[in-house]
Amino acid sequence: NTSLTCLSGVMFPFDMYANLQLEEALEKKQSVRIKINDEMYRADVMLRRAVSENRRNEVELLRKDLKDDAALPPHWEDMKEALLKLFPVAAGSKEYDEVKTELTKTSLTPNIISVFQNATLWQNYQLMKKQMEVKNKHTNNEKLLFHGTGAGSIDLINTKGFNRGYAGTNGAMFGNGSYFAVDPAYSVGYAKPDAKGHKRMYLTRLLAGDFTQGKAGMITPPSRGSGNAADLYDSVTDKTANPTMFVVFNDIQAYPEYLITFT
Repeated sequence: NTSLTCLSGVMFPFDMYANLQLEEALEKKQSVRIKINDEMYRADVMLRRAVSENRRNEVELLRKDLKDDAALPPHWEDMKEALLKLFPVAAGSKEYDEVKTELTKTSLTPNIISVFQNATLWQNYQLMKKQMEVKNKHTNNEKLLFHGTGAGSIDLINTKGFNRGYAGTNGAMFGNGSYFAVDPAYSVGYAKPDAKGHKRMYLTRLLAGDFTQGKAGMITPPSRGSGNAADLYDSVTDKTANPTMFVVFNDIQAYPEYLITFT
């Protein structure tokens, strides 16, 4: 199950940490402090509402079964009750060649391509995708982008997804979020080699949605100017015309679909 918050009539999913807090509060029949749009709220799960600590805002809470909206892809391999798994993609297969084609925009040649399966991350991502389609009134919200990283971050990303809490460690010119590049050549610079010289990057599904120009210091996308403070852009970019990178501030807006290892 997942918990949703209602802002301006549209439901938005919590990230996994807040969702866990709410589930534990429900089990213990207690209230809990959670963050919504970078503001602290006191959530009463039994009453299905959360009130901001300055008592100016109140939102509705909804508990929903993810299986209703986010079934796992039928082509996924059997995970045998595991929470997550990496499966090698066979060299020469259509799937392998499609990912390889994305890399041939540069001079990169992959050594290993693995497809990543994490049911929790996938279901949260799909729920966010559906909610974004309702909010934006269109389905052109998803992009395939790249994210380079060091070997030490792989297990954490595979388990928890991309964490905007690490923003700033590799530069944050357009906001304190998670960064994803259109061109894999850019991500290579952040793919730190391990002791054997292997580098890693993800080909990622990203919900860029409706985006605008980013700037240093941002912790959320700016308001869309509708007069509603909760009506924010979905992501920000380095430039709105032909952007080369996208920045998101909600951890479940990105799903690390393929892990690419190269030298």
